[in-house]
Amino acid sequence: MSQKDFRNELKRIFTDYKRITPQIESGLQKLGILIGRKKNHVVLFVSNDMGRHSVSISATGSDKREGLNIVSKIARLKFC
Repeated sequence: MSQKDFRNELKRIFTDYKRITPQIESGLQKLGILIGRKKNHVVLFVSNDMGRHSVSISATGSDKREGLNIVSKIARLKFC
């Protein structure tokens, strides 16, 4: 999957992000992103050529840009 396709799929998954849903979880698993839960946060484990990195996100979104911010964090780690 190319970088552009990966990012577009992430954008589709996180459109109108309010909280982690089973649909978001299954979409992330299809992309190879593992999910861990903490009390008020969700930890996403992103693998790339250099190893596995973690991204901590809020379990509930704070504003309408939250989903796009998450996409940016994940894409930066995946293709760095």
